[in-house]
Amino acid sequence: MRPQFLYEKNLQGVANSVKRKQEQYRKIVRHLYYNGAASIAEIVKAVKMSQPLVASLVDDLMGYGMLLDNGVGESIGGRRPNLFCINSEYQYVIGVDINLHTLNLAVFDLSNKQIFREETKYFDLENSDEYLNSLIEKIESMISQLGIPREKYLAVGISIPGLVDAKQGLSHTHLSVAENGLARVLGDRLGINVLLDNDARTMALGEKAFGKAIDKENVLCLNLSNGIGLGMILNGELHSGKNGFAGEFGHILIDPEGKLCYCGKIGCLETLTSGKILVKNIREAVDNGQPTLLASYKKENRKIDLRAVVEAILQGDQFAIDQLNQMCEYLGKGLVTLIHLLNPEMVIIGGKIAHAGKFVIDPVTMSMNKYAMSRISSETELVCSDLLDDSALMGTMANVMRSVLSLD
Repeated sequence: MRPQFLYEKNLQGVANSVKRKQEQYRKIVRHLYYNGAASIAEIVKAVKMSQPLVASLVDDLMGYGMLLDNGVGESIGGRRPNLFCINSEYQYVIGVDINLHTLNLAVFDLSNKQIFREETKYFDLENSDEYLNSLIEKIESMISQLGIPREKYLAVGISIPGLVDAKQGLSHTHLSVAENGLARVLGDRLGINVLLDNDARTMALGEKAFGKAIDKENVLCLNLSNGIGLGMILNGELHSGKNGFAGEFGHILIDPEGKLCYCGKIGCLETLTSGKILVKNIREAVDNGQPTLLASYKKENRKIDLRAVVEAILQGDQFAIDQLNQMCEYLGKGLVTLIHLLNPEMVIIGGKIAHAGKFVIDPVTMSMNKYAMSRISSETELVCSDLLDDSALMGTMANVMRSVLSLD
C-alpha cells in the first residue's frame, strides 16, 4: 500500500471526491517538494488548475500543517507575491541501507535533510530470525532515541542487496526468512509503511534525485562494493524490468572457462571483478609473503577488508593498485557491452570502491577505450559518485517520496 501523508488519512467524504481531492493536493505538494517555494501564480501554471481552486487547496494544506507561508518573493510587476513551501517537520522518513557487513540508518525531514545518521560496522547480513530481530531493535532504538511520535513517520525506505521484487516487497536473496515478505513483516512489526528495493536501484534513485544524475536522462549506476550491482535510469525513469530483477550486471558471462559463481553459473563477471575478489586475492598474496602496505595487517592481527584495501590504494600501495587495475580490465570490458546496448550519457561508479576515485576511473576508462566503439564510448562520461556511501541511503528517501507523490 502506498504511504500517505497524515492529512490524506483524515480526508472524509464520498470515495471519488476524496480521491480527486487527494490528487489535487498531491499535485501541489509534488511541485513544491521538487521545485521549492512558489507563489500561487507559479503553482497554478505548474499544476494547471484555476487560481481560486489552487488558493483554496493551499489554504487547506496550510490548515493541515503540511505547508507554510515562506514570506514574499520578487515582484515581476506589481505586488510582491506570497511564497509557500512544505513544512519540513510535518513528517519524517526512515532510511535503512542494509549491506553485507554494515548497517546504515538515517532519518530525513521533508526538506531531505538528515536529522540522524548512524553506521553499525560488522553487522553481518544473515538469513535468520536473529538478524531480523536485531535489525528491528536497531530501528526501534533509533525511534526511541529521537522521540518523534511514530505516526509522524511517513514510511521506512529500505535498500538491500540481491534479487528484490519491489512491487511485492519481497527479498529473494537475503532475509527470505520473512515468509510473508520482508516489507510486510517489517511494516507489521514497526507499525510504519515499508518500501523495499535492491541496493543498486536505490543508489540510482539517490543519484537521480541528489547526485550526478540530476537532469540526466540515461545513466548507469554501478554499485561496486563486495559485489557488483547496476541501477539504470533510462529515459529519465528507473528501469526495474518485469519482476524488478533488471540490472544483474555482475552475472553476465565474461569467461566461459572461468570459475563457478555463487549463483551457480560459470564465469560471471563477479568471479573476476568485485570487492570480494579484490580482498580475497590480496589476502592470499599477503599470506604468501607479498610486499605491500597491507602486510602490516597480518603482523598486527588486523582484518584486511575492502576499506583497508581502498585506503592502501589511496596511499599509493603499488601491489593493491595493480590488483585493482587487473579487476578494472574486466569491469571495463563488461561495461562496453552495456554502453553499446544502451548508449548512456553517463556511468556513475558508487559503492566502497568509488572511494578510490581516479584509481578506479582511469583503468576502467582505458579498458573501455580498448574494447568500445569510440563513436559510442566518447559520448559516455565515466565518473565517481559524490554521494559515495550515502547514495543508497539518500535513495531510500527518494524512493519513498517518489511513491508518495506519484500521480498514477
